[in-house]
Amino acid sequence: MADRPPFDMLRCCFYLFAIVVLVQTAWVTAGILGCLGMVLIDKVPLGGCADVISRAREIMAELLAGILALLIASRGPPPPPD
Repeated sequence: MADRPPFDMLRCCFYLFAIVVLVQTAWVTAGILGCLGMVLIDKVPLGGCADVISRAREIMAELLAGILALLIASRGPPPPPD
C-alpha cells in the first residue's frame, strides 16, 4: 500500500470553514436581494429591511473572526528564543 500523507486537521478545518463562508455569503446575498425585491413590489414598506442588513453585518463579522482565528492557528508555534 502507498503511504498516505498525515491527516492535517488545520487544512480540514479550513475547507469546512470555506464551505460555511460560501453558504453564509450566498444566504445573506439571497436575503438582501429578496428583501430589496419585496420593497420594489411594495410588499414591504421602505425601511422594513433594516434588520436584514444588521444581521448580515453580524454574520460577516463572525465569519471574519473565524477566518482570523484560522490564520493565527496556521502560523504555528513561535521560534525558540536565542
